[in-house]
Amino acid sequence: MPITILGIRHHGVGSARNVVGILKKIQPDIILVESPPELNAMTHLVGDKHLKPPVAVLCYDEAQPQRASFYPLAEYSPEWQAMLYANTNKIPVRMMDLPVAINWEMNDEVSRLVEEQPINRPKNPLDYFAEIAGYDDAELWWEHHFESIGSSERSDQPNNPEAHFEAVMLMMSELRKAGIPSSLDKENVFREAYMGQIIRQAHSEMFTNIVVVCGAWHAPALCDLEKTEKEHEAVIKKLPKTKIKVGVTWIPWTNDRLWMQSGYGAGITSPGWYGHLWKYPKDTGGLWLTKVARLFREKKIDISTAHVIEAVRLTEALAGMRNLSRAGLFEMNEATQTVMCMGDTVLLELVRKDLIVGSVMGKVPDNIPKLPLQADFEEHIRQLRLAQTAEQRTQELDLRKNLDLARSIFLHRLIILKIGWGSTTQKRSKGTFKEVWNLKWKPEMLVNLIEKGIWGNTIEQSATNLLIHEVAQTDISLSFLSVRIAQAIPAEMFSAIEMLLTKIDEVSSTSPDIQELMATIIPLSDIGRYGNVRKTDLTHINALLESLLTRICIGLPTACYGLDEDTAQKMFELIRKVHDSLLVGWLVSPSVHELTNRLTNQPFNRLTEWFATLKEIKDKNGIQAIIKGCTTRLLFDAQVITGEETSKSFGFSLSKGNEPREAAGWLEGFLKGSGMILLYDETLWHILYVWLEGLESENFIELLPILRRTFSKYEAGDRKKLGEKAKRGLSVTLYRNDKSLSSENLFNETLAEMSLPLLMQLFQLSSEN
Repeated sequence: MPITILGIRHHGVGSARNVVGILKKIQPDIILVESPPELNAMTHLVGDKHLKPPVAVLCYDEAQPQRASFYPLAEYSPEWQAMLYANTNKIPVRMMDLPVAINWEMNDEVSRLVEEQPINRPKNPLDYFAEIAGYDDAELWWEHHFESIGSSERSDQPNNPEAHFEAVMLMMSELRKAGIPSSLDKENVFREAYMGQIIRQAHSEMFTNIVVVCGAWHAPALCDLEKTEKEHEAVIKKLPKTKIKVGVTWIPWTNDRLWMQSGYGAGITSPGWYGHLWKYPKDTGGLWLTKVARLFREKKIDISTAHVIEAVRLTEALAGMRNLSRAGLFEMNEATQTVMCMGDTVLLELVRKDLIVGSVMGKVPDNIPKLPLQADFEEHIRQLRLAQTAEQRTQELDLRKNLDLARSIFLHRLIILKIGWGSTTQKRSKGTFKEVWNLKWKPEMLVNLIEKGIWGNTIEQSATNLLIHEVAQTDISLSFLSVRIAQAIPAEMFSAIEMLLTKIDEVSSTSPDIQELMATIIPLSDIGRYGNVRKTDLTHINALLESLLTRICIGLPTACYGLDEDTAQKMFELIRKVHDSLLVGWLVSPSVHELTNRLTNQPFNRLTEWFATLKEIKDKNGIQAIIKGCTTRLLFDAQVITGEETSKSFGFSLSKGNEPREAAGWLEGFLKGSGMILLYDETLWHILYVWLEGLESENFIELLPILRRTFSKYEAGDRKKLGEKAKRGLSVTLYRNDKSLSSENLFNETLAEMSLPLLMQLFQLSSEN
């Protein structure tokens, strides 16, 4: 049978170059490529100017889109080059691997063996050759001998593709004759039988010059197809029948996804480096190291031309010492780290991220088959001028502008659909009209998008229907509902919001869990910040907030009673978050009346009811000290209680009669989040100073973890100021009112003596004037 079998490594630069070379020499009349036949419908686009690798063919089950497979291709993939040659020269090209639909339907035993490869995985067959050659890494051995320069011994000699593929065939034949197993042998039995059938079919159609491009391991099994015909037929009869309808489309791929185990487990660790080798086949290191130097300079790292020259010389020396015809990436990295990074591995990681892997993302034509939801998505990003990039980029939106508001609505709808293209970050701004998004597109997000096609043909319709479906579930938590409505408001899912509010009211009315109610009110209160810019009607939400807050205020004092330490910590955090949520977006005013009057659409009784509950907790016995300290601080900050009342509570809680651990817990609750009060309130500082000084050494050591936990959360500048204040001791006024302190803490003779020369100068200047 007149066929030429080319055993390749998927995504191998040398393999791809040799495939092109041999195709030009033998000029076949048909090319068969190892890939599922579902791809046949898409291969005609290879060579289209709008299809730019890296790209992938996405195969998905139209009935269950979450079941999908990717088949990524780079410009230097041998399969891509084979298809490109076929289309350029107008000759047929067919895929010949096992159909993806059958793969999905494979029996449980085969599927389990494929999925559990890491368990009892056989040794890589190439390890045997690598060990003989003195290599620890079989991939590096293959790289040096088959991918860097084909089969030539010297880089200045012309490549010999025939010798390359003969060597590959001989090596794989010997491994298989010796009975060396591979990790996918049981699956390969089916795959190779199917490949053989496709090759025989091409021969029966009178093609006389057939070229087969397949993984190197499969090459020997496809040589003597006349002898294996009956064996293959018996194997094929065992394949499961399938009625799965497979959807197929091209999608953009990225370099950082090429390394992943995808398709046939053909991931690569250095797609950026491979792309460089494909574009510059004769580069001995100068061009690559120049790229490295340019990258460092862009990062404001000083790199001279001399650095590049010395690095090139070192790569050449390393290649000579290792008997290599040319330096590879391993030598390039060693030279970069030694000469340019001064041994620093952190800088080499920068090279790995930006150059060795890279952030290249492919493109696909607009006219490829798409689901309606996918087409709507692409139309939105075109109109909104949002770029799909593999690099993370920050997008700041001003919600007062129509375009930015539309972008925000669109991105929030994607979050509802669980398509995490963008995530919001906090923006330090006095207004509520700013949103900052971190955007990074990942190819697998397209699968999520296709999967959501069952909910509607547009982004808005799909997000709305998904929300309505979730709300209709009987077993659903308040926390989930509150998160969903917090997402629905900025996404302007108006038809779903009403149902969400009704469901929250229904579930909360029967919930006895105060902590769950508190967790629910937090995102609902945060929604209030959308009222100004988005012009959202918050009437129903405010009514629900009133109802929830009333239930919380009634049950919270009892819920705080008798808690253990861990539960008290959780309750303490919830109380602070609820308090902050109720005041979100508003400056604390001098009085409760002014504060509540400033809150748009929030009746006066909302905050007064909350503050009354905090006061009850503050004065109630049987409540953990950390909660009582927290409520005291919240009331003081809101100026619901006076400074004098706060000082009394502070002094009482830190008095010597209290158990030290209780006092430390109260202090943690009071100071949590901000220690600035100690810098400016001398009364509280005095009480704390006296309490700490009066602790026995054993008690101080016991309380040190709590105190460290409290003060370690402050900004470095605040901690430094507190330390300096502690060194100075107490003020004279407070010292006179507290005779329990010794004079040593107040007066430092050494510092006083150092100030005398300055005082003498001041007196002298005063007398002269």
